[in-house]
Amino acid sequence: MISLIQTGSTHSDTEGSMERLREDLQSYYGQYHGGDPAAYPAANRRVRQAILTAMDEYAAAHPDCHPSLLKARLHEEMAARFEPVLFPHSPFFFEMGLRYAENWGTPAGSEATVGAWMLRRREGILADRPEWRYLRAFQRWGAPDGLGLWNVWSAFDNDHHSLGYTALLRTGINGILAELARRQAAPRDSDQAANIEAMTRSCRAVLRVAERFADAARTRLATEADPAARACLAAIVTAAGRVPAEHPRTFYEGLAMLWFLRELTATFEAIGISVVGHVDRLLGDLYAQDHAAGRLTESAARDLLARWMLPTDIKFHVTYNPWPETSTCVELGGCDADGRVIWNDVTRLVIEVHHEHGLLNPKLNCRYGASSPPAYLDLISRALVAGHNNFVLLNDDVLIPACVRAGKTVPEARLYVNGGCQETIVEGVEHSAGAYFYFCLPRLLDLCLQPPEQLPADFPPPAAAALPPVLTAAPDFQAFYAAFLDRLKTAIRLGTGWVLPLGREQWRLHPCPFFSTTLAGCVEAGRDYTRGGAKYNPSGIAFVGFGTLVDSLHALRVAVFEERWLTLDELQQCLAADWAGHEALRCRFKALAKYGHGHPAVDA
Repeated sequence: MISLIQTGSTHSDTEGSMERLREDLQSYYGQYHGGDPAAYPAANRRVRQAILTAMDEYAAAHPDCHPSLLKARLHEEMAARFEPVLFPHSPFFFEMGLRYAENWGTPAGSEATVGAWMLRRREGILADRPEWRYLRAFQRWGAPDGLGLWNVWSAFDNDHHSLGYTALLRTGINGILAELARRQAAPRDSDQAANIEAMTRSCRAVLRVAERFADAARTRLATEADPAARACLAAIVTAAGRVPAEHPRTFYEGLAMLWFLRELTATFEAIGISVVGHVDRLLGDLYAQDHAAGRLTESAARDLLARWMLPTDIKFHVTYNPWPETSTCVELGGCDADGRVIWNDVTRLVIEVHHEHGLLNPKLNCRYGASSPPAYLDLISRALVAGHNNFVLLNDDVLIPACVRAGKTVPEARLYVNGGCQETIVEGVEHSAGAYFYFCLPRLLDLCLQPPEQLPADFPPPAAAALPPVLTAAPDFQAFYAAFLDRLKTAIRLGTGWVLPLGREQWRLHPCPFFSTTLAGCVEAGRDYTRGGAKYNPSGIAFVGFGTLVDSLHALRVAVFEERWLTLDELQQCLAADWAGHEALRCRFKALAKYGHGHPAVDA
């Protein structure tokens, strides 16, 4: 097991090595700040360009290549051409140099994200569709003339993913390859055959990446003189020679496999991998076995965890980044698939080391419930009281039943994780696709009360026809409310009706053959997850501004229908004037009860 503490070094040696690791990370990632490849080192630009050029030439020579096979070819080019980046004072191997520093896998950054090559070359397929123009007409973000009813980043959620870590750590990539070989021998149609071949080739490319990290560490070890760096390099040679091909045998190999898979998948597939794994559930037994056998002391484990968690804050430049979103989360606590409570030394050590080093990331997503041990809750509470407010607290007693109501089995629901924008994902069986269509509820009410006076000249006629009709006087609030709900349902049907056919094209634009192998159902069906191959394929709309909508409807009910301060027509005139000349009336509206403050009439 690798630790400066276990190589005879002193505490000051360990601290010095950690500081050198921090400096190495800062030096490297400072060169890749932002999504402009022109600013990157020349050698790295040449590698990127070689991959992109090779893929452009291959695609031109094979215009009928199946999309999944084209993506697998990209993985092979990346595995063959990337230059492994090793940090001498880290025993972890993960950096391929093919994304920009602040990227957690999303296809943002154009050519800075090499794994997005295929999507960038084909995204015009959607842009030319009329449904996309209709969606953009109601967009807020990135659409200056949009009506601001929703934000739809893309027709398919390219972010907010979790790998199926549980199965991966149980069988390794070789286990997946064995299952793929069995599927290749079974009868299948041409699409299934192409997907199975692509999955197989992508898995082999993953193993090639690990081999190249091992080779790079072996080469560097031959000339490295620093004892601490030699220990880390020797660990990489051994670990990369085993994981992710096989299951991890030690706590260190488990950490190495989790981080390698997260970073590799983000690079290969250009999708946001927001979850690094349910660390204490996945690695708790490995730590206990290492500790009992004398292979690993607690001090050594703390040192490993510190080096494992350190890179994210530095990659994302959190000390001066105005938007330091990292979408990098680890899951702690909760329970396993059989309902057994997860609270072990790994839980404790992750929280303590995170606090000790003052880390912002990875975000600690702590599951809890009625059966959570007091010691676990006390540990979180002490960190919070001390000012280390870097937790997301997830209530199992609410979220597990919610996942079951959504159709998951109880054992599946117990393995839920949260990440990114805090969407709930049942690990290993789905991509939740719940954070890419944001619908602004109060904006719809606003459009119903005061429609735009003039639409842009290029506003699509079908989108104009979809504008909600103006709400007019009603005999009572119930009738008014029913009319608003009708408009809300219509707007949702229109938006989803435009998004769905576009989303169904994702498999042509941005298939993910390696990621698909980690979700139950995809290998069995011979189908990419972007085409519904996973066991579950949910998708949803995120409703924004619920409290504001409730406040607004309550104000309408009181002022127009119950106490009759003014008519609906008069209220619309006030809104059109932006309350100019009606300040006293506006103050009366603002003083009304608000949602979430214990007022039964509002909260009901």
